[in-house]
Amino acid sequence: MKTTKTMINAMASRGRNKATTRENEAAYTNRVCPHCGAQITSSRLSLREVILAAICGGLLLLIFVPSGWMAEQWIENQGHRILDRMTWHEPLDSWSL
Repeated sequence: MKTTKTMINAMASRGRNKATTRENEAAYTNRVCPHCGAQITSSRLSLREVILAAICGGLLLLIFVPSGWMAEQWIENQGHRILDRMTWHEPLDSWSL
């Protein structure tokens, strides 16, 4: 009976060792670039960093949305001015029409 327990414990420890070895290999492959072999660090963002990123994103939107609207208005205005200059106007012979 004792030898059976010993065998079962030995097989269980081998299985655990293989599982931890696979997990370590998977973790190692995630930390190393497969092309160049450089280490990749992946740390979780803190709440402070997430809030700061949201604030910066909001500021960028606050700047770029009105800037885009103003640029669109300017482009449309310039387009009308160019087209107005290209229109042919017949010279008037008589101003008393």
